[in-house]
Amino acid sequence: MLEQAFTIGGLLSFLLYVAGIAALVALFLVLINVFKILKNINEIVERNQGEIDHTIKTLPSIMDNAKDISTNVNSISTDATKLVNDVKPEIEKVVATVGSVSDTVNGITRKVDDTSLKVSNTVMNVSDVISDTAKTISLSSNNAIDYFYIIKEVAKTLKEVFLK
Repeated sequence: MLEQAFTIGGLLSFLLYVAGIAALVALFLVLINVFKILKNINEIVERNQGEIDHTIKTLPSIMDNAKDISTNVNSISTDATKLVNDVKPEIEKVVATVGSVSDTVNGITRKVDDTSLKVSNTVMNVSDVISDTAKTISLSSNNAIDYFYIIKEVAKTLKEVFLK
């Protein structure tokens, strides 16, 4: 009864039919999901139809405003570029002047430092000289007084010798 033999071509045909049926089922499931999505989109569009219409009506004025803003920004940018180009040489002069002033201040600072060091050294030298001079005068005055006493004694002795 069931003695019919299966052939490779028959087997391949059967597998192709099964694959075709599976593809149709998958396509049917995809179409069902697509219809659900389209239904949801349609509901959203219907609920927001007023807002969509309002947005579509106001879009031209928004675009005009955007165009005006773009024009104004372009004009401001052009003016700013001109202003920067006009001011650039003056700023370069100011920067050069500031650099020159900074160099001058640095030079003056160095000279003040050198001068204060020289003044300090001079004051120290004068102080040392005055101190040494005071010591010398002190010693010399003591020696002068000693010499005076010696001369007095010599004169006294000479007087005694000549008076005898």
